[in-house]
Amino acid sequence: MARWNKSSGKWSTYSLAQKARHVNPEALWHVCRLSERRATAIASDLLYAKVRNQHTMLRVFDPWVEDLPKLADNSFSRILRLEARYARFFWARYFGAVSADLFEREKRKAKAPLNVALNYGYGFLYHALEWQCIARGLDPGIGIIHKLRRQRPSLVCDLIEPFRCCVELTIVRHLHEMDEKKAMAGRFAEMLEEKWIYRGTAFRLRSIIRLSVESFVRAVCKNERFVPFTLHPRDACI
Repeated sequence: MARWNKSSGKWSTYSLAQKARHVNPEALWHVCRLSERRATAIASDLLYAKVRNQHTMLRVFDPWVEDLPKLADNSFSRILRLEARYARFFWARYFGAVSADLFEREKRKAKAPLNVALNYGYGFLYHALEWQCIARGLDPGIGIIHKLRRQRPSLVCDLIEPFRCCVELTIVRHLHEMDEKKAMAGRFAEMLEEKWIYRGTAFRLRSIIRLSVESFVRAVCKNERFVPFTLHPRDACI
C-alpha cells in the first residue's frame, strides 16, 4: 500500500503481509501441490502475457518491429529463456524510444532517473497485488515462477509480470515529469484508477488486478483457465 507522508513530503509504501489474518487453506494447498504440467501452463500464461504486452507497446513506437516469437514448447526452461531473450530485445528499443542514454536496466540501487521511475512504479503494482493476494487468502511468499526466498513476495513477483507494461506506458506518457518523484507518484496513483480493457470490458486497473488474482485462484483450485491481463492496442496508445 502507499500513502502520502505530510511530515517528510514523500510517498511511503508499506506491506500488509504481517497484518494478514485470513488464509485460504484450499488455495494455499493447491498452489503448493500444483503439478509440474499445470504450474508450467500458468507460468507460461504469465510470462508470455508479459512479452506480448510489451511487444504491443513496441509496435506503437515502431509499427515495423519484427514479429513476436511464438511459444512452441510447453517447457518451463524454454519459457524462461524466451522471456530473458525478449527482455534484452525490449529494453534496447524502449530506452531508444524514450531517448534515454541508457544501456542497462538497473533493478536495485538505480541511479538513472528512468530506472528509478520504473522501480517506483513497479512498487505501486507490487503493493496493489500483495493486498489482493492477502484479501483472497493467498500467501504472497509462495509462488510458482520465482523461488521461495525469505522476505520476498514470490507470488506477487509472478502475478505482476503482465502488468509491468502499464508502468512503462505511464512513464512514456509523462516523460517531462520523470525526474519529479512526487509528480510521478501521483501519475502512478492515477494509473491504478484509469480504465483499461480486460476480457473485452473496461475496468479500473485496480479492479483488473483483483479480477486477475481471482482468476488465478480459480485456476489453481478449480482447474479453470487462467486469464492474465492482455494489453489492448487502444490502451497502448501514447
